[in-house]
Amino acid sequence: MLLYDAVAVNTYAVRLFILERGGISLDVKQVDIQTMENRKPAYLNAVNSRGELPALRISDDFVLTEIVAIAEYLDETAGTGGTGASLFGATALERAETRMWLRRMDLEICEPVVSYYRNDPDTVDFYRGNRTPLPEARLWQKVGICRALNRLDDELEGKQWLCGDRFTAADVHLYGLMRLMCGPVPFLRDAGRKNLAAWWGRMDDRPASEEALACFPEGHYKAAA
Repeated sequence: MLLYDAVAVNTYAVRLFILERGGISLDVKQVDIQTMENRKPAYLNAVNSRGELPALRISDDFVLTEIVAIAEYLDETAGTGGTGASLFGATALERAETRMWLRRMDLEICEPVVSYYRNDPDTVDFYRGNRTPLPEARLWQKVGICRALNRLDDELEGKQWLCGDRFTAADVHLYGLMRLMCGPVPFLRDAGRKNLAAWWGRMDDRPASEEALACFPEGHYKAAA
């Protein structure tokens, strides 16, 4: 397997999953998004026609994309090293609960936050014409995000993780996608949402959360047990 990695939000989420899961061995290639390497014909034609990262080459003729799809594949094919336990769950009900929270977090928080960020006019230079901001949408987007964060704060009452006492791919996904967004979107970590603030703190304290900030070195990589 070959992981196409880069300094970006989405790739951080996958690196975090790999480190938390353990027992995953793959090769790594860095893609320079600052020079728009991911928007050049070589990448578009051979890796991902959408120009997005991360991507996981499974074979010469198949490349897997999308964060959750990559995480599920790596989870199912991981060796017995590391935690040795699936981050999606050991039973049908556990896996269903994990996917339920994954879907909720994507629809209610992650996707709206990314859209809110992209609609900032200041991102025009960063995206170099690949995105068109819509600044007038940001007010109602912020209101919707805050409502979702308020609901999540209530739902975390008495819980350690999204699935109760069980740390899962849903926690990794939400934190992985949102940690780097907390700078440009500071209301994500409003201390007034005490249950959510405590969840952020627990995630911050996990060693993998800091380790995943650095891109994996090119070449063969194996997540430490």
